[in-house]
Amino acid sequence: MAKKFSTKTLTKQVNKWTSGYYSSGYKSPYKSTYSNSSFWLDDDFLAKDDSLSIKEKATVNVVKLAAYKRAIGNFVRIVTNKDDIKVMYSSGNQSYTDGKQVVISAKLDEKEFDATVGLALHEGSHIALTDFAVTKTNLLTSSSFIERMKEWHTNIFPGQVCDGYDVAAKIKDLVNIIEDRRIDRFVYDSAPGYQGYYKALYDKYFNAKEIDEALLNGVKCERTWDDYIFHIVNFANPNRQLNSLPALKDIWDTINIRDISRLKSTSAVFEVAGEVFKTICNDIGGLDGIQGSGPGDGQPEEDDKTNPGDGGDDVADINEDVNDEMGGAGADPNLDMQGESTSESGGDAQAQQGKVDPKQAKKAKDLADAIQKQKDFLDGKIKKKSLSKSEANKVNAAAESNMTLESVGGDVPNDTGNTYTGKSTNCTVVKGINKTLLDSDLLGSQAIDPEDYKKNITKYNYNDYVAEGIVLGTLLGKRLKTRDEDRTLKTTRMETGRIDRRLVAELGFGNDHVFTQTIHNTVTPSLIHISVDASGSMCGSKWQASMKTAIAIAKAGSMISSMDVVISARGTMGNYGNQTPLMWVVYDSRKDKFEQFRHKAYAVQAAGSTPEGLCFQAVMKEIIASAAGKEMYFINISDGEPGYSDTNIQYGGDYANKHTKAQVDKMRKNGIKVLSYFVSDSDYGMDRSRVRFQEMYGKNAEMIDINNLTQLSMSLNKLFIRNV
Repeated sequence: MAKKFSTKTLTKQVNKWTSGYYSSGYKSPYKSTYSNSSFWLDDDFLAKDDSLSIKEKATVNVVKLAAYKRAIGNFVRIVTNKDDIKVMYSSGNQSYTDGKQVVISAKLDEKEFDATVGLALHEGSHIALTDFAVTKTNLLTSSSFIERMKEWHTNIFPGQVCDGYDVAAKIKDLVNIIEDRRIDRFVYDSAPGYQGYYKALYDKYFNAKEIDEALLNGVKCERTWDDYIFHIVNFANPNRQLNSLPALKDIWDTINIRDISRLKSTSAVFEVAGEVFKTICNDIGGLDGIQGSGPGDGQPEEDDKTNPGDGGDDVADINEDVNDEMGGAGADPNLDMQGESTSESGGDAQAQQGKVDPKQAKKAKDLADAIQKQKDFLDGKIKKKSLSKSEANKVNAAAESNMTLESVGGDVPNDTGNTYTGKSTNCTVVKGINKTLLDSDLLGSQAIDPEDYKKNITKYNYNDYVAEGIVLGTLLGKRLKTRDEDRTLKTTRMETGRIDRRLVAELGFGNDHVFTQTIHNTVTPSLIHISVDASGSMCGSKWQASMKTAIAIAKAGSMISSMDVVISARGTMGNYGNQTPLMWVVYDSRKDKFEQFRHKAYAVQAAGSTPEGLCFQAVMKEIIASAAGKEMYFINISDGEPGYSDTNIQYGGDYANKHTKAQVDKMRKNGIKVLSYFVSDSDYGMDRSRVRFQEMYGKNAEMIDINNLTQLSMSLNKLFIRNV
């Protein structure tokens, strides 16, 4: 049995799955043209920026595709109530669902977007509601169900050969159609917010004007299996004609779309499909019988014609009811339709011979194409743009790392008089370290395989700064553990307060100090965000010492329940002409385990430029939001002035200093205590750097001798100890 589906239960788990990443990273305050996706997607998402180079567009598309996949994945997980369902981009194979994954197209196109979401949701609902085991078992040619259908057919049409494969194929057609109606009705009723996506899907594949005209004009009305399937597939089309074929009304009543929710399982769907199979066979004379002749050939008989709204046999009312209930939707994906193709261009050949009017020939070809498109959809032959293995790896890495592009720069006017521009650019924000990200090479020289560095510790005697940081952090954590202790101070013999019953007797001796006061000191949760300059100039001893300090604080925080620690590295992603500032959040104790991070920390390397303020701006909203109800500290560690450039922005000198100072001021205005340390391994340029550094970070900015780690430790201890 398929797992019971409950949208009320699923709603409670939305936050668990989304983790705040519904946003594509492109959300703007302007109204979206994507009516069904406007709450999480805006016009900028699929906008084409001609100012970007080919390489830049490639990077942007990776992030967009990752966000696209992540958002659709959230929807699919909500529908399926399963955490392990993968949403994958097509890699050249046809799209399908096997109960374990949903395949989507890699095409970013406004016309395709909502339909792609609808297809993913539909296939996700199959995973939630369809019993694939029952389907697989019942469609075996040796199954009891197929044997039962064969036995019936042999008894009714004794002169015909009844092949098990043919019966199974026909039953599969019907089961898929009816099962789609069942699961779609369930999702329509349970999650009406998804109806727009389904409608976009059906409009693309089933509600073509050529199909509407064919239904209204009595086309596809031969008493054949293929024509019956055509009409059954389009039962939810408001232009259906239930008198086009003799048994069509009986089939309509058997399936009973208006009450399709009565079918509680895939097994029940098989039983209905069996009845429809018998009805069609009875009318067409069996699977191998003589087909055609009688009412239903071509146009319906005059007395039986019923167009929508004309009444007669209550067909108009039925059309109206179902159109309301199904939102005007047509048939659904994942139907494996059998029968001959109708896409031959015979109409064109006739037109060329002068036998048919060219306009009529074109209409005939358009109808054939529309029917073939519908059949291709039902056969699972939807053509989807696929990704190469390399592209797929990068998109998967971006998705798993919650990678986004944030617009930065341009918020501070450039009135410094220098040549640097104050235009905006994109900053890549990456969260977490995982093997997929490292293997994809998306971050270039900013990341390496941590196992390679660990091997070199032994082989080449590399400095194990991670292990040293853990030792230092353990000592620091022991000193700070008192932060976890709530303190109560009770003072007696006070002039005011609550009466101390033990001192009441002293009132008779003139002592009126018989009151007691109790003070409770409750620990305030704290959050420390350590942002380390990961530019190329930090490489070597400065980088190792800085990371050692950051890891020590993270280790100490892991020992204190009231303290959370975040570590980020600021650098550059990509090469010139295809680069962005990089803000890489490598550790967040609110979701990462320190024991896992300690093994991954070696992966983070110093390389690239120093886009200081741009990186701060990229995560400013999150930093400010994190400070709510907490005592927050932002600690910067760097070795020089900001400097960065790409095809959009020239960032450096006075302007970059001013921009960075503006970001620091934003933090302080929101109650965040900002500490900044300038690390250096020489005295060269220290005087100028000190002035610049204090301009950006204030007079409390400290110049740290990288060879004197005790100096840094003492400064940090003052920060923590005064709050113990």
